[in-house]
Amino acid sequence: MAICVTVPFLVVLITVLSQGRWFPAGDMAQAELHMRGFFGHPPLVGAAGRIVTDDGYQGSHPGPSLWIAMLPVYLIGGRSSAALMASVVSVHVASAVVALRLAHLRYGRMFTAALGLVIVLVVRSSGPDFIIEPWNPWLAIIPFLVFLLLIDRASTMEGSRWSLPGAILVGSHCVQCHAGYAILVAGGLLVAVWMQLRRKEWRSIRWSTGVLLAIWLPPLIDQFRREPGNLSILWQHFGSPSEPRLSFGDATRVIATQFNILGPWSWGPGSGHPAESWFRWPGFVLFAALAFGAHRVALRRGLRDEARLFHLLLVVIALAAVSITRLFGPYFEYTIRWAWILTGLVIALAVAVLGHEISRSEWSKRFVGRLGWILITVVFIGTSASTSVVTARDVHRPGPTDSAIVAGLTPNLRALDRDATYLVRFWDPYTLNATGFGVVLEMERSGFTMKVEPSFAAAALPHRTATEAEVDEILWVIVGPRNQAAMTDPTLDRVAYFDPRSSDEQIEADVLLERLEEGLRAAGRDELIASLTAPGASLLFAAPPLPDDVAADLRALYRLGQPVGVYRTSPGVEVPSLG
Repeated sequence: MAICVTVPFLVVLITVLSQGRWFPAGDMAQAELHMRGFFGHPPLVGAAGRIVTDDGYQGSHPGPSLWIAMLPVYLIGGRSSAALMASVVSVHVASAVVALRLAHLRYGRMFTAALGLVIVLVVRSSGPDFIIEPWNPWLAIIPFLVFLLLIDRASTMEGSRWSLPGAILVGSHCVQCHAGYAILVAGGLLVAVWMQLRRKEWRSIRWSTGVLLAIWLPPLIDQFRREPGNLSILWQHFGSPSEPRLSFGDATRVIATQFNILGPWSWGPGSGHPAESWFRWPGFVLFAALAFGAHRVALRRGLRDEARLFHLLLVVIALAAVSITRLFGPYFEYTIRWAWILTGLVIALAVAVLGHEISRSEWSKRFVGRLGWILITVVFIGTSASTSVVTARDVHRPGPTDSAIVAGLTPNLRALDRDATYLVRFWDPYTLNATGFGVVLEMERSGFTMKVEPSFAAAALPHRTATEAEVDEILWVIVGPRNQAAMTDPTLDRVAYFDPRSSDEQIEADVLLERLEEGLRAAGRDELIASLTAPGASLLFAAPPLPDDVAADLRALYRLGQPVGVYRTSPGVEVPSLG
């Protein structure tokens, strides 16, 4: 069973590695920058996020657990981009295997089979990017399943004394990957701790305290080493948000969509799927009815462990609903992807309880018996195989356009002086400086000393920041039409240039740019037109959201890519073309 669950992960990894070398950019490059100098400059916090104080300081997710989890395979693989993807797969596979082992130890084959099928469906719905991208929200999803099973185990008399320390370790990993797990993990741990205190499991409590202190020591060190510390940034950002919260109606629709018998966990996110339409309401009711019915069966048949797990999941789902109502700013489904695990786990448990009930009947014993398990095995293998085929068919190197641009720029950049220290600056209206961070990573991999502005400390870590006075030369990474002015600017010396577009795609990009200006004017968003050619946040994050047709044109423009030039200048020199 564990083999069937892990096959899609391995098939996707092998497929993407066969597509040639990958050059990480954007968030992926930032992830590897956190890991490259792990022993010389160990990261104390997690990935940089959309976390900003009122004073403009960018924050990171709470802790470095994801870097530590990926580190062994990353080092074994020679700290390459291929090893980075393999390290992501290693976290997914290890988490899935541990989850299945915990399920089997406590609930037997039926529940384990149902849970394994849920994992495969979640992987299929998440797509190949989930499997290989070192993106912090992805690396908490399957570990969250392990966490739920551990707190279930820690809440019982039969639980191992290592269950609570393990739950604290894995739950902390989830929170440190993405702050959106905080309410769920804290609530689940309180239930488990309360149960162990009632049983006076003092040895487990002592070990748990030690684990808690150890895993949260790096964020505490960061908090006291710099001003403001990341924990302070997180507290201000989430404690007093500057953006409006999700309305009650929107929150209700999100809850009904996610906790749904045919929700995104089984179909994948997107407006074309059943749970995103009128079916969200009957689907939500069917989900609740299935859980309630299975819970009644568990109580009637004396399945106390299964009934207790239903109670625990109900508590966590209630906390999840609270968490959803507290969302603020633009809503992105990936921020609550833990709902997939909760929904799938409830359905797996219901299927196991109802399957146990059916297996007790005389009819089942006489006519089904071994044939039932053969059918389950066939379904399991078929789902695993189809998931492997579908995900491998759709797999591509993460950020293929940005990867191609970085690959096209770096051969000329390697001709620069390796003894110099460079400050990399970005002029990027389109990709949130994705190309620039890809250049920083690839040049550092090639032995160059690269720095960024102090405002990017969360993205590249503080030891990679510098001011003009501390470097020998400045490199401007310019994305988009501004290259036309930069090429004729006497203060800039072009050292690399790459345009990923064909001649037809360049014409298409010009048409899209004109259509975007017209669409923004028609939508009454004239103030955003300047953002099409000036540095800043991506317009896809504009609030209120752009009209669907404008957003579609913007995504099409991003997919085509933009010309990128890298220019050299001296510190202190004013650059007229970028004024």
